[in-house]
Amino acid sequence: MIIEAVSAVIIVVTALLLYLGAKRVRYTSVDYTVIGLVGVVFGVVFVPWWTVYYVVKAIAGPVGARLVTYGLWFMAAPMAAVLVRKPMSALLGETVAGLIESLIPTAGGFTNLIYGFAQGLASELAYALGLYRSYGSVVTALAGGLAAFPAVALDAVLFGDIYPWDFMAWIILGAFVSGLVYGLVAYFVGRVVRP
Repeated sequence: MIIEAVSAVIIVVTALLLYLGAKRVRYTSVDYTVIGLVGVVFGVVFVPWWTVYYVVKAIAGPVGARLVTYGLWFMAAPMAAVLVRKPMSALLGETVAGLIESLIPTAGGFTNLIYGFAQGLASELAYALGLYRSYGSVVTALAGGLAAFPAVALDAVLFGDIYPWDFMAWIILGAFVSGLVYGLVAYFVGRVVRP
């Protein structure tokens, strides 16, 4: 019940941000379409990625699983930002992806929307720190990496995925490096799509 309530609040907040963002930033219908497409494509790709995560976790453990797989779950935000290049596009892209993943039955259920919102917000921070002037490779890699912090925190809070502090440091580092790498991949893919 609480997860559904938080999900509803996230949807309302995202809709409000969309409305306010459209007034201040001037999103076009093409921008909304691109953000929607990024969100839908990644939301669908995220579903089978759960299987990859569990296979890698069985082979390489929790740190290896995060290092290899978590970055893909962070990619929608930097991809949307690189393609649209406007404030709030990272947040919206990742939130839409989380919503789509939530609507398709997965292990995470509606918590995927919570993850999408939190990861999108963290990724948005990378662009905000640069005052939305740069959508280059370093900033985009950082946007991917910053999504690791809310992801690992939500793993602990929602699923009790808690380890001793020294092992948690490795988990956070693994997720962060994965985000950096996949964020860089998003940058290069985005450059091919929108040179």
